[in-house]
Amino acid sequence: MQDGTTIQISKKNRDELKKIGSMGDDYNTVIEKLIREYRNHEYRLKIDRIAEEAKKHFKEHREEYVSVDDL
Repeated sequence: MQDGTTIQISKKNRDELKKIGSMGDDYNTVIEKLIREYRNHEYRLKIDRIAEEAKKHFKEHREEYVSVDDL
């Protein structure tokens, strides 16, 4: 088991963490779940930004691309 620490948390946030956790989860498990979700969210935002940049590039340089039907 990892070394544990004590952190201060409001009762409101404690109650919200309890809602996120599943039966038998400890706070560490819930926090790990939140970290994973945050990383996934950041990854999806990055993908969305790249897609928007690509869409903008395509619109601005449409004449440089050839339709598959024209091949």
